[in-house]
Amino acid sequence: MAPKLLPLAFPPLYEIRHRNNRISRAVELIILSLLLSLITYRLIFLHSHAAAAAAAATTAGGFLLFPWLLALVCESWFTFLWILIVNSKWNQVDTHTHPERLLQRVKDGTIELPGVDMFVTTADSDLEPPILTVNTVLSLLAVDYPASKLACYVSDDGASPLTFYSLLQAAKFAKLWVPFCKKFNVAVRAPFQYFNNGPEYGSLEFQQEWQKIKGLEPAPEDEKDAAFVQFPQNFYGALEDDPYGNQMKVMMKVMGSGIAGIQGPFYQGTGCFHRRKVIYGSSPNLCGESDKEMKLERFGKSKDAFVWSVAQILSSPSQSGETSPISLSSLQVAHSTYEFGTSWGHQVGWIYGSATEDILTGLTIHRKGWRSAHCDPNPSCFLGCAPAGGPAALTQQKRWATGIMEIFTSMNSPIMGTLFGRLKFRQCLSYVWVMAWPIRPIFELSYSLLPPCCIFTNSHFQPKVNDGATIAIPSSIFIVYNLYTLFEYVNAGESIRAWWNNQRMQKVTSSASWLFGFLSGIAKAVGFSDTAFEVTKKEHSSDDVANKEQSDAGTFTFDDSPLFIPGTTVLLVNIAALFIGFVDYITKEKVGWSLGEVICSVWVILMYWAFLKGLFRKGKYGIPLPIILKSGGLALLFIHACKFIH
Repeated sequence: MAPKLLPLAFPPLYEIRHRNNRISRAVELIILSLLLSLITYRLIFLHSHAAAAAAAATTAGGFLLFPWLLALVCESWFTFLWILIVNSKWNQVDTHTHPERLLQRVKDGTIELPGVDMFVTTADSDLEPPILTVNTVLSLLAVDYPASKLACYVSDDGASPLTFYSLLQAAKFAKLWVPFCKKFNVAVRAPFQYFNNGPEYGSLEFQQEWQKIKGLEPAPEDEKDAAFVQFPQNFYGALEDDPYGNQMKVMMKVMGSGIAGIQGPFYQGTGCFHRRKVIYGSSPNLCGESDKEMKLERFGKSKDAFVWSVAQILSSPSQSGETSPISLSSLQVAHSTYEFGTSWGHQVGWIYGSATEDILTGLTIHRKGWRSAHCDPNPSCFLGCAPAGGPAALTQQKRWATGIMEIFTSMNSPIMGTLFGRLKFRQCLSYVWVMAWPIRPIFELSYSLLPPCCIFTNSHFQPKVNDGATIAIPSSIFIVYNLYTLFEYVNAGESIRAWWNNQRMQKVTSSASWLFGFLSGIAKAVGFSDTAFEVTKKEHSSDDVANKEQSDAGTFTFDDSPLFIPGTTVLLVNIAALFIGFVDYITKEKVGWSLGEVICSVWVILMYWAFLKGLFRKGKYGIPLPIILKSGGLALLFIHACKFIH
């Protein structure tokens, strides 16, 4: 039956409301003006430092200009990053959905629910236990949606027999589990979550939650409105106060809603609903028209049912058919050799060529002119598990950094999408903000080593106490920025400790994951090596709950990975700087460095406080001796180089 035309007065399924963030905008502009003032200050006094360096006919005198120039470069980069952040935060919007209106339309016969394909991906049965995959599949099969319009596909890159056997057993269990969920209105449809919780789920609170958790219903109403709907990542069994800084709650609420006000959020690889015709490579201006490129070279040689379904989806403005007619064709399409010689992976489907194929796929969709929608209902529609432990969290970030570096250095970069595609300029800046993550370690590490370098060489890059009002510029930036970010966390319902943990982990991640991701991306760009997909270790929820009850839950862990060498080196260098600076202050009549360098070194040590404690601990909570020795050698080399120049 063809869908009926909607009355003009029919209430919408969702509303986009702009946040009142005028105060946040004002503070962001104040910080930007302070950063620009700092750069101006550097440029004005650059001449005096150059004159002082020229007056000194020694190597040490010539070195006086270097800290000032390095600070100018780093602070210019920080200003550029802040401009990208302000651009992304400027237009914050919230999407409010009305699922009850959708149900009413379905009951009235005004619209027909479309078919939904659900994809579950896994790659390693050791790092991603089959029990997690099985529970994900069972929770998807049990959603409150017509069974004839659902199709679930599981992709196992590791081809694990254990995963295959687990899915066979899950299919048998689903015959009991799915009817049970629908009969008793079970909201937590993952069995391992449902049976781990007590009988409180029969309470009134459970009944109210069930009314809100219909995750399939909030979707774009107009086909030309959005290509996909992205839900923020939320986690079950998450550790309190986000000790590893990987839950990204505030970033999702602030940056996510801000980017949603431009061209839409990025595709995050999970918790997302895509339109079929967008996945098939359609553009917004082709909606409702037949695809003239329906060739075997584009979609492959498959059985008639699949080709027919693709043609129907690309040519019809609304497709609400059943999913069963193409189930047999899916066996052929799922074959590993099916995509050879076709456009799959290049123009159709998920785009290959990056360790972060989700970002690349979303960027390709936005480049065609599509918008995406942001939806953050309460309670959350999708829950995942965050890495627990320092090595796992940093490995995940390294893979992300490597992937976005691959995109940024290729023809698929957002800059090319704006110049030759339909990617909006402000959306391009938001993508550049994310893809600048691997580049940040160059400047952040340089800025972290600049204070000890000045102490070792008896120079300075921060204004001195007797410099008058100029000292107020960097101190104001430090105070206002930290108070502003703290306000964002408190306003989002997070604790002060969560803010502090995220501040620390951002520096740790920058010096470890992002730095090595940058090196891996550059090595691949110049053809020195190929990147390998690194699977993040997943842990079962029941284990997470048990870990939370232990006193050491959330304590930073280490291993012998080289990821920990840069951070340990920075820590040792700054500790040595404070010690040498204290000795010089006592033994010498006058020192060239200022109080600003000391404060900066103390702040860096606080950022690496987990590493400082790791120097004195053993086991997985302590830094391995080989890492300490390598970092100590690099620290001594840095100190010797500074002393040699001085």
